[in-house]
Amino acid sequence: MTPIAITFLVLALTIIWGGLIASTVFLARRSEVAAYPEGGEDLAGERIEE
Repeated sequence: MTPIAITFLVLALTIIWGGLIASTVFLARRSEVAAYPEGGEDLAGERIEE
């Protein structure tokens, strides 16, 4: 492999694995939504009429 190909390989691997690690850390810290907007309640058996 040429040096430029190795450089691009390392760059691509850094971007892909770095994004995977960053998203995993983000989801581990904030796995659930703290507050939902009003009107989003779904009650069982409730009929929606338009």
